[in-house]
Amino acid sequence: MDNNNNYEFQETMVTLTDEDGSDRNFYVDEIYETGGQLYAALIPGDMDNVTEYYVFRVKDLGNDDFELEDIDNEEEYDAAADAYEEKLDVRAWNQTYGKAEE
Repeated sequence: MDNNNNYEFQETMVTLTDEDGSDRNFYVDEIYETGGQLYAALIPGDMDNVTEYYVFRVKDLGNDDFELEDIDNEEEYDAAADAYEEKLDVRAWNQTYGKAEE
């Protein structure tokens, strides 16, 4: 996998349809790689205080297009969620101590 991808999805909103057929908006908070796979962490667009997030596998379709895939494997989901939470910790650390994110 190409490690030189610089995905800039700040303020990107996506609409996902749940099992009941209801559409729900999410912000793409982070696109990141772990274990050679791209993942996206999404936060609900209808929440004032973010208390939950969802992780999806990212399938790169080329030409800056991507598709989000559900992660059915619990171990993969947990690893991807742990990697996202580490990124949140780094973000909080950088905001607290004024260091630039890498």
